Amino acid sequence: MDDKTTIEQTPEATTLPLEKGHTGYVALLGRPNTGKSTFLNTVLGCHLAAVSSKPQTTRKSMLGIYNDAEAQIIFLDAPGVHPSKLAIDEAMSDSVSKVLEDADVVVCLIDPTRAPGEEDALAASLAASCKKPVLLVLNKCDVSTQEQRQTSLAFYRESLPQAESLEMTALDGRSASGLISRLKALLPVELFLYDREDVTTVYERDIAAELIRESLLELLREEIPHAIAVTIESWKVDGQNISIESTLTLEREAHKGIVIGQGGKMIKAIRHSAVKKLSELCEGARIDLALRIRVVPNWRKHKQFLKKIKLWE
Repeated sequence: MDDKTTIEQTPEATTLPLEKGHTGYVALLGRPNTGKSTFLNTVLGCHLAAVSSKPQTTRKSMLGIYNDAEAQIIFLDAPGVHPSKLAIDEAMSDSVSKVLEDADVVVCLIDPTRAPGEEDALAASLAASCKKPVLLVLNKCDVSTQEQRQTSLAFYRESLPQAESLEMTALDGRSASGLISRLKALLPVELFLYDREDVTTVYERDIAAELIRESLLELLREEIPHAIAVTIESWKVDGQNISIESTLTLEREAHKGIVIGQGGKMIKAIRHSAVKKLSELCEGARIDLALRIRVVPNWRKHKQFLKKIKLWE
């Protein structure tokens, strides 16, 4: 090949348009159970993030990509802000810090149905210290009173006196659209970073692990589901059939009997619930889910184990 070799461009390479619009990264910040994951699922129109009524459902950040005719908003769903007690709490705190570092705008979600406390103070402090534009968004406005909303807003304004505030109900797409409109106004017009068909960069098997965790949170009581890690060991596709092998890692031998249940009743219920969620995720595919149980004492305290199961970067 001589030095004058040229590369001929194809017509496709010269005519594909580069799409532009209001785009950027938006961090979803707040104490546990403020509705961050619910909002993300609502605006994306799919079940991407695990949701439950129990605190600390989200363990690591989830990226969701909202697209419409004029914008591409990249949401970063951070774990709920709470004081660190265990190694897993430190990992979640690190995840929150990374999300805030990457964000162009911070949406601080507030649950006015609960009196402000230590976790709210920590969330407000983090939002104020990151030096990014912050929107204070009062969620659950369908079930809260005006007095509750005023009390919560006043608490956050002690740390963020200049922050703009909005109200919404995360489960209501039309209500959540008001926040989308405001974010478009705050984000610059730039080239889109992702394909218009993309909804997330998260692997399907990682979403599957979150959905299995959601079933555990829904069916098990008190602290037990928080002491369980879910990992996907294998994912095999054969046409419309998907075979999934998943491991549930427990902290205590005593929890094994509770997870299995009398005559295997509980583990069957967990599997049934998870299979339904996974089938929806995989657009109606037939799911064959195997759930295996192992015990790793106090796994939430061990950084090396957290790194192994990708809960610590």
